[in-house]
Amino acid sequence: MSALFNALRERVEVNARHAVETFTNEVDEYQTMRPGSDERIGMYDFAVFIRRRSLDLAAAELPLSKADLAGIATVGRQRAEIGLSLPSQQQVLGLHTAVMVREVHELARPEDVTDLLRIVGWLGTQGVPARSAYLRGYTRGVGAARMLSTRLEILARALLADEPVEPFVADLRLAGQYHLTVLKTTRPVSAEAQAEVVAAFAADRIPVTWLAADEVVVLTPGHNPYTKILQRVRTAAALIGQPCGIGAAQGPPGGLAEALAWAREASRVAPPQERPDRLPGITDLFVEMAVARAPAVDGWLRSYARALTTGPDLVATLYAYYAHDMNRTSTATALHIHPRTLDYRLRRVGEVTGIDPSSTAGVRLLSATVARTLAVDHYAG
Repeated sequence: MSALFNALRERVEVNARHAVETFTNEVDEYQTMRPGSDERIGMYDFAVFIRRRSLDLAAAELPLSKADLAGIATVGRQRAEIGLSLPSQQQVLGLHTAVMVREVHELARPEDVTDLLRIVGWLGTQGVPARSAYLRGYTRGVGAARMLSTRLEILARALLADEPVEPFVADLRLAGQYHLTVLKTTRPVSAEAQAEVVAAFAADRIPVTWLAADEVVVLTPGHNPYTKILQRVRTAAALIGQPCGIGAAQGPPGGLAEALAWAREASRVAPPQERPDRLPGITDLFVEMAVARAPAVDGWLRSYARALTTGPDLVATLYAYYAHDMNRTSTATALHIHPRTLDYRLRRVGEVTGIDPSSTAGVRLLSATVARTLAVDHYAG
């Protein structure tokens, strides 16, 4: 066996202790585990086992056996049985991979390049089945009442990461296309409310997952009509109980990671909605998305935003005006004002900004100004 393999074997126990320390420092749920508790000891024992087994198999260029995967699944089941949440397990799996790769790189010397590539390559190919086995075991350890919603959440995370989903599908039907909607909140949502949102869609078998305490994704099969997708997003927003920035995108399994990136970016610049009336995507928000990446341009638009604060409800008026395709009647109805009051406000916009809101320049400039003002003020407040 090469020097690199030998060096890693000598440090198995030290690296395992460091890994456990990393998990307990980085993952909130693990911080409550007392040193010397059965849970901490079990974490250490598994960290030692997986390192030794990985070195043995990588050296022999062999994959994980069925017995290995079954053992990994058992650990996942045990973590579910002691009440650890799915987000914490997703975080631990990511940390485990990062820590293992770092351990190899820290000991590798220039002359170890062949064995370095062998080990890292083995970790790359075997990481996917190991992760799947762990999460499959986790789903089995979850109580029956939570089983379906947890499986749907795991499926959602696998879809969004473009990972293999077969281990999590079973009796769940996989769609050929998904419409994904990101809801971005101002304040963190409690764990109880997060669980309520996920559970609300279990009966319809809609994958839902929280990416953070202020960000949830709903994945609706793409063949569903727009009105049904919108209704589901409204249900999520109502359960959350606060205005949300909403971004939407669409894609097939295996191509949702890129769609998620666009939807998340859109949700961060979208004007917040308490009861969503539309699901904006990149085609609706590409100007705001570009402006958000250009601080100088964003600051320039804010000068128009400041001008709009000098009039009566001009920002809200313009938002409704553009949301209703500049139709005077429907805009006035939505704002509960007389059409002549609307006309006065629109004239006032022209006076304070020097731009006619119904002109081409007005639509381009003022719609972006309004969207950025509502989004920035919402998250700043």
